[in-house]
Amino acid sequence: MKTVVIISVVTFALIFGGVVVLSTQLNKASQNAGLPEMGPEDYEAAERVFRDMAIERDRIQQEKEELLALGQSVAVQEQVLELSRDQLMETIKKLEARQEEYVEERERSAMKLAKMYEAMKPAQAAPIVSALDMDIILDIMSRMKERQAAKILAKMDAGLAAQVSTRMSLKGTS
Repeated sequence: MKTVVIISVVTFALIFGGVVVLSTQLNKASQNAGLPEMGPEDYEAAERVFRDMAIERDRIQQEKEELLALGQSVAVQEQVLELSRDQLMETIKKLEARQEEYVEERERSAMKLAKMYEAMKPAQAAPIVSALDMDIILDIMSRMKERQAAKILAKMDAGLAAQVSTRMSLKGTS
């Protein structure tokens, strides 16, 4: 924006500086030679200079208006982006809060199931636990007392018990 104003000011200064220099030279020439007659070529040249200056002034004004419009467009786009960013951050915060709630609920659920299976006899708990998803089995078994978890593992299918034991050892739990 400042660049447009500076370019406009410099251009106008050059144009009007040229007019001033031209008029000064004409005044000097008229004083030194006593009012020489200006021919039609001189008038045509002066008219061409003024016409060219007017065209250049109009072009600069048009560029200035285009730059102002672009500047306003950029400002609006920046506001839209800022608003979108704020909305995105708010959505991310909501998702993080929901994720925390989910993790806490899963933790509570796993603890509740672990206590429930600990209260059961291993022969009754083993077939039920065996039917669960591996991640759920690991969550439950890792929250159980070692002795009760071992009894349930002993009553489970040997292959599944081995998988559970391996996965638990990889997680660093027992």
